[in-house]
Amino acid sequence: MTYLGLACCLSLTAFGAASLVAALLVWPAVRRQLVIAEPRGGTLLALRFTPTIAACLVAGAIVLPSFLRLEPRHSGERVGVTLIGLGAAVALMLLAGALRALRSVLATRALERRWRVGAAEIVLPGFPLPAFAIDEPFPLIAVVGVVRPRLYVARQVLERCTPGELAGIVAHETAHVSRRDNLKRLLLRACPDILAFSPMGARIERAWTEASERAADDNAAARTGSRLDLAAALVKVARSLVAPAPTDGVLAAFCREEEITTRVRRLLHPAPERGGRGVAAQRVALVLAPGLMALVAVAQNAGVAARIHGVAEMLVRFLQ
Repeated sequence: MTYLGLACCLSLTAFGAASLVAALLVWPAVRRQLVIAEPRGGTLLALRFTPTIAACLVAGAIVLPSFLRLEPRHSGERVGVTLIGLGAAVALMLLAGALRALRSVLATRALERRWRVGAAEIVLPGFPLPAFAIDEPFPLIAVVGVVRPRLYVARQVLERCTPGELAGIVAHETAHVSRRDNLKRLLLRACPDILAFSPMGARIERAWTEASERAADDNAAARTGSRLDLAAALVKVARSLVAPAPTDGVLAAFCREEEITTRVRRLLHPAPERGGRGVAAQRVALVLAPGLMALVAVAQNAGVAARIHGVAEMLVRFLQ
C-alpha cells in the first residue's frame, strides 16, 4: 500500500509542478493574445491546453514509469505528510476540472429537456442533423450536444427571418458542428490546471468563444456567398432580445447582446486578412510540443530514468 501511495503522490505532485511551470511559460503569450483585436481560436486552444498536456506527459510518461521501473516494492520508505498534502491538492485540482465538465453536461441536459417539451422537429435545408423549433423568449439559434448534436431554433426566429437569412444561420451553425466547437468548449471547462482557478482561464474561454463565432461567421459567408443575410439575421435577433440568454455553462453558444454589434460590423465591413496574428503564441506552442516529446523520449533511456528516479528519491526524503 505504501508503494502505491508513494507512486500516486509522486505522480500527482509531478503533474501539479509541471502544470504550474507550463502555465507560467505560456502566461505572457496568453496575455498578448488577449489584447489583440482578433486572436485565433486555434492558438488560444493550444495555449490553454499546454499546461495540462505538459503535466500529463511529465507525470504519466516520465516520473511514473521511472518510479515503477526502479523503485523496490519493499523499500521501507514512508509517504510524508507534506507529500500526501501536495498529492491531495493536485487530486482536488483534477477533481475540480472533472466537476466543471460534469456540471456543464448536466446543465446542458436539463436545458435540453426543457426545450424538448413542446418542440417540433423541422427540416432546415443544408443542415444534416436533427433540428427543432421551440417556444423560447430568447431568440436563440443553438447547436446543443457533443456526441449527438441537435439544432434548436426559437419560433420567433423562424417567423421573422427570410429564407436567405435562415440559410446564413444554418451555415453558421453547421460550421460550429463541423469544427466540433461544443467538444472544445467541454475540454476547456475540464482543464485541470492553475489557469482554471484564475481570471485568465475565464478570459481565455470568452476570447475563444468570440473567435469561434467569428470563424463560423466567415465560414457561413463563404458558404452562402453573402455576408449581408447573416448580418440581417443578427440584427433581427438583437431587436428581439427581451429576455436574458439561457444559463451560462451549457455546451452551446448563444448570441450575446454585447457581441452582436461587433459581429454585424465585421460582417458588413470585413477587415483584410492579416498575416502573422498570434505568431509569438504559436511559436510557444510549437516549441513546447516537440520539446516535451523529446523530453519523454530521452527519459526512456535507462541512465536518464535512473537520474529522474534519484531526484524523486530526494524529493521524498525532503518531504518526509
